[in-house]
Amino acid sequence: MEDRAVHKIKERPSLRGYYAEGNVGLSRVQEENIAPIRNEEIRLRELVAQLFKTWSSTWSSKDTTSASRFYSKDPDLVFYDIGPIHIGWDQYRKNIERSFNEIESLSLSLNDDLRIVIRDGLALTTATGHLEARSKEGKNSDSGIRFTGVWDKKDNVWQLVHDHWSPYRSSDR
Repeated sequence: MEDRAVHKIKERPSLRGYYAEGNVGLSRVQEENIAPIRNEEIRLRELVAQLFKTWSSTWSSKDTTSASRFYSKDPDLVFYDIGPIHIGWDQYRKNIERSFNEIESLSLSLNDDLRIVIRDGLALTTATGHLEARSKEGKNSDSGIRFTGVWDKKDNVWQLVHDHWSPYRSSDR
């Protein structure tokens, strides 16, 4: 048996889903069974990284079109960011566009602690990152940020059905 470095997948009975942890060698049969989950994990890692980059560029471009592709358009979904609660993507988009009048620039970066739980076409992603913002009045804000995203997979496309962004102090991590 060849010893390969792959992600170990564990079952979490309370969630009846899976999460990736560390590197471990698995048999070929085990690898074949977890390959679809590992592929989805890779896709979600790429999506979360793109989401962070897209939100940063949204503040430069003042255009929410790019960010829109990450979100389900169901009008009853709830999204939390550092500002108000948003019900549905349309309200989220409008509130973000209103904040362009107050915020000069915003930059997000993703730390290397992304965790992913996948189950039955749903995924939970959690990560921390860094937020830097500058208001139109010249006030700077610099903070750690926590991100939680709940993703739904429909027609082979992952979209956020809930996200929650909140600041934290590095001592709270």
